[in-house]
This record gives sequence, structure tokens and C-alpha cells, in this order.
Amino acid sequence: MKRRVTHRDIADRLGLDKSSVSLALRNHPSISVATRERVKAMAEELGYRPDPALSTLARQRWAGHETGSGATLAYMVDSRMDNFHSHRRFLRTARVRAEERGYGIQEFNLGDYPTIESAARVLHHRGIRGLLVPQFKHVEGPGIAGLPATQFTVICLDTGWDHHPFHLVKTDTFEETRLVWHEAVQRGFKRIGGAVLSHTPSAMDDATRYGASLSAQREWLPAKARIPLLTTNNRDRDAFMAWFERYRPDVVVGFIPRIWEWLCEAGIKVPQEVAFAAFTLLLAEFPHVSGCVSQGETIGTAGVDALISAMSVNEWGVPERQHKIVLPPLWNEGATLGAGPAGSR
Repeated sequence: MKRRVTHRDIADRLGLDKSSVSLALRNHPSISVATRERVKAMAEELGYRPDPALSTLARQRWAGHETGSGATLAYMVDSRMDNFHSHRRFLRTARVRAEERGYGIQEFNLGDYPTIESAARVLHHRGIRGLLVPQFKHVEGPGIAGLPATQFTVICLDTGWDHHPFHLVKTDTFEETRLVWHEAVQRGFKRIGGAVLSHTPSAMDDATRYGASLSAQREWLPAKARIPLLTTNNRDRDAFMAWFERYRPDVVVGFIPRIWEWLCEAGIKVPQEVAFAAFTLLLAEFPHVSGCVSQGETIGTAGVDALISAMSVNEWGVPERQHKIVLPPLWNEGATLGAGPAGSR
């Protein structure tokens, strides 16, 4: 039986010590890029493959050392952004999960620092290596895009306004949008109005909801029954009401529960006069609204697990290939959709 190639074999061939080979194979930033590439090339030439049992033991030793020293993760927020209030929506469950895994979480406000470099220095001096980044907008000044990422391991939580190349945990926006359309179709609604709405500036998932709605219309509705999708700003009540009065759908499927509030403010009874279901809703705030539940709690938990996993294999900076953990849609029956035209009117 052929002997397994070890770190010592690679080190002897290159004139390095075994610890340098180990760090290089784990992409540790303390080893130069050139040396890492030399080590990887030699490992490939010799046919090196990690020993799964030894790798597991090494990760356990690493985790024990890190958690024993009171390792802290940073949960990033930015008070300069107009969506600052929503940054913390994953924090509670992320903190619970981190404590279960033996870590602490520290909220870190980028808005407190004049440059991203100064923020990175503070994080580094506090011994913080792992960062959780929620939905950020683009702002002038220090932004997460300018982070010297080779010092940190980063996981993004849900999609926002800027694309970041780090690993991502998110809800399946396409499937949750289609699920809401499917529920309306299955219950027998014929005139289904899609208030897809949008952000200004555009968010990354605006196009996803629009594309999912188009595909749902074309797959499940005859051409003559397709009401034009509404894509105006998600705060433009007047545009929504004008669209609603023009097309008079018997059910509105839409981006957020704000649409249900607009209907109620206009004196329209839901679901008696028109039914409603939301593509995404916060269950704690809108338990009575039908639609897909925003999975903030699951995103926070899964984000911490993904971050610890990436840290345990010494994955620094921008990954060679971005991974996305996509959470399936979760339906809330609520009381605004009803059983369908025959059952609710």
C-alpha cells in the first residue's frame, strides 16, 4: 500500500519547516503568496491529500484554543446608512449561536471611523478575526468594500445594495416570490396583481423578485389575465393606489406588508374586498399577514456556523470561489389571503 504523503515530505523537498507547510496549505496570511503557491504546487506533484481524521483533530484543537481564549466575532453595522435600523435584525440569533459555539459577538459601527483602514486596525488590535456583514448600502467614506480583507474572515448576511465577493447566507428570493404567486393561483384567484415594487437605488434582489414574478405569470396565468407588474418605489403609495384603481385585481401579491397597510388606509377590506400576500414579512410584526416569512433568525444562526467553519480552515480574505447558503421559503398562512374567491367572498 502506497504511503500517504505528509507535510514533512513537502517540507523536505522545499527546504521549509513543517509548520510553514501546514500554514501555507491553509492559506494563512503569515506565509507569502509566493511560498503558498510553491507549497501547493509541490503538494500536487507529490499527490498529497489531507488525512480527514488528522484534519478533524487539528480543527478541534484550533477551536478549543480560540474559544478558550474568549474569541470574539464582530457584527458590523454602519450608522451613516439610512437602513441602519435594519442592520441588527440578525444580531440576536447570531449572538445566541455564537455563545453556543463558545464565542462572543461585538457590535462594531463603521460609522465611528474616518477610514476603513482605521476601523480595520481597531478590529485587528482587539483580536477580532471573524466578521458578519448584514445588508449594507453604498455610502461615501469607509465602506466594507475597502476592507483589507486578508486580515479577516467574512460572511455576508442576506443580499443588500452592494455586491461583495465573500460567502453569503440568504433567503431564496426567487422561490419565495414564486411560492406566493403559486398560493394565489392554487386558491383560484384569476386577477392576480403583482406589486413587485423596487428600491432607490436598486437593491440586488429587486431584479430577482421581478424575474420570479414574470416567470410565475407566464407559467400559471393565460396572457389575457396578466396584469402589468408594478415596479415603482416601495414607498410610493400614490403610484400603488393608481395602479390598483386602474386594474382592480382580486388579490395583490406584493413585496412587503406596507402594501396591506396602504389598502387598509384606503378603506379597502382585506381579504373581503381584495386579498393580499407578501413576498417577505417579519412574523413578529405581521403574524396576521399571509406570505413568506423573512428568515432573519435562521440567517443569523447559519451565518455564525459558516463563519466559524471558514475560520477553522484558515480561510482569509476573498475566497477563491464564493459559496452561497440559500434558505428555502417558509410560508405563513396568516389571515389576509383567505381560501380564495369562493371561500372569502
